[in-house]
Parts: sequence; structure tokens; C-alpha cells
Amino acid sequence: MNKSRLLLSRLFQSLKVMSKLPKANPVIYPKLREHALLKIRLKDLSGDSVHSVLMDWNVSNGTATVFAAADGTASLYLSSGGGFLGGGQKYPVIRNAALHAVQLATDLFPHFKTTETIELPPPGDVFFYLTTCNGVRRAIAKEADLRTGLGPLATLGAIMQEIITQYRLNSPHPTGS
Repeated sequence: MNKSRLLLSRLFQSLKVMSKLPKANPVIYPKLREHALLKIRLKDLSGDSVHSVLMDWNVSNGTATVFAAADGTASLYLSSGGGFLGGGQKYPVIRNAALHAVQLATDLFPHFKTTETIELPPPGDVFFYLTTCNGVRRAIAKEADLRTGLGPLATLGAIMQEIITQYRLNSPHPTGS
């Protein structure tokens, strides 16, 4: 099994476990996601430099949003209202995964198109967003392609999933649960 498929397998196991955790306040999720997409910009970056990358993925009971920033910040927001925050500061493995995700998103920049909307994906699709000083860009992948490691976004999906896996391994419970 190649590395992407192994990471995908771990992600699905992680999301299945996390989707069964006690529910938190779901009102928090859209606020955190919107803040990450529209407000967070790093001071030392300009133009089309990638500030952050987000991956929105449908899970059994809602949506999981993985956030990775160019400063090593990494978070996981669950539409149930729970999530994981601060791991990029506390755990080097999460920080490194976030930095790797931003580098991959930078390399994949041509696959992202400017978007005025920040909607969630329909079932079967995974949305990737990246933020720059010039706005928000989006790329769309089929979940089936990510599961099999196909397509240009498969490696980015795998490293975003690694953030989820590392949170699961290093943090016993999501915040807000």
C-alpha cells in the first residue's frame, strides 16, 4: 500500500472515531471556518503567497475542516462544534505537517481558481481552499480519487489527513466536547 493510501486509511478511521465523540455547540463551526478563510492573514506574506490552506471533507455526521497555516498553525474544526486547536504550537509533528501542507498548496497554486464563495462541498467532493492577500482560491477533488491517491490534489489531501491523524494520536479529546 502506498503512503497516500495508508494515510487515507488512517484518516477514515480517525474521522469515524471523531464523528462519534460527544457533540459540542455546532454554532462555533461556521464562525471558526469563516474566520480562517476570510480573516486570518499573516503579516510577513504578501501578494499570492499562500497564508493558509483548508480542506473541507464530508464525514458521516457532518463536515470536517482541516486548517494549516504558513506559520505552522494547524486546527481541525468539526461541524458538530468540536475540534482541535493549538497542536501546531505544541507538537512538532503537527507543525511540520501544516508547513508541508502550505508548501504543497503553493506548488499546486495553478490548480486553484479564484472564488467568491466559501461553500461546503456536496457529498463525494472535497474542497480545498487557500488564502492569500489577494483573496481565496478553491480546488475541487473527488473523494474517490483522494481515497485511491489519484489526481493532483491527492498528496495535499494526504498531508491534511496527517494533521487529523496526529491530532488523534496526540490529543485525547477535541475541544468543545
